[in-house]
Amino acid sequence: MTRFLLAGAAALGMMTGAAVAQTSTTTTTTVIPPASPPMVTTDTRVSGHSVKPDGDQTATAGIVSRDAYGNVSGSTTTNTSYPFTDMITSTTKSLNTVNGVTTETVGTTHSYPHVVGRPDVPPVTTTESHVVDPNTK
Repeated sequence: MTRFLLAGAAALGMMTGAAVAQTSTTTTTTVIPPASPPMVTTDTRVSGHSVKPDGDQTATAGIVSRDAYGNVSGSTTTNTSYPFTDMITSTTKSLNTVNGVTTETVGTTHSYPHVVGRPDVPPVTTTESHVVDPNTK
């Protein structure tokens, strides 16, 4: 009986002593970067349409965005339909200014609507892109 009491006391002492002896503390340091300033963007949108006396119809839409860092991005899309030739021209112009360098891209697509009995004519697309010289007005 004494053996069991001693064994129990030893086990209890080892459990409590072992728990205290094996206690460890881990410290984790997390570095949180400072919050960046809020990004402020200003958008301006325009749209319009016109009909010429010969029946040509034009619709234009555009948007210009400016951010807090001075970058400017703008694009306009103009769709023109020519009823006498059944041709539709779509022109997209984009101006992007990043760090004071302006790049202009112009894309033009000429297409014809599908007419039953006539073979489809694939659209013709041309794209031109260049850097705008700031000294040229």
